[in-house]
Amino acid sequence: MTQLMEQAIQRLRSVPETEQDRLAQFLLNELAEDERWAASTAAHAQALEQRVSDILADDARGLCEPLDPDSL
Repeated sequence: MTQLMEQAIQRLRSVPETEQDRLAQFLLNELAEDERWAASTAAHAQALEQRVSDILADDARGLCEPLDPDSL
């Protein structure tokens, strides 16, 4: 376990149990979501690579509009 994780766990020990459970559930959900994302990305790697290639080719041909953050 990393030193930073050890620090986080040490701080959690001083938090009320209900808050510990809430934070633990949040962390478990995040880990599960990361695992789902990794599995999905791996399962669709070829399609994703093709899509990125298509977008880059479209951009090189000037077919993509620049993103204006102020208009979002």
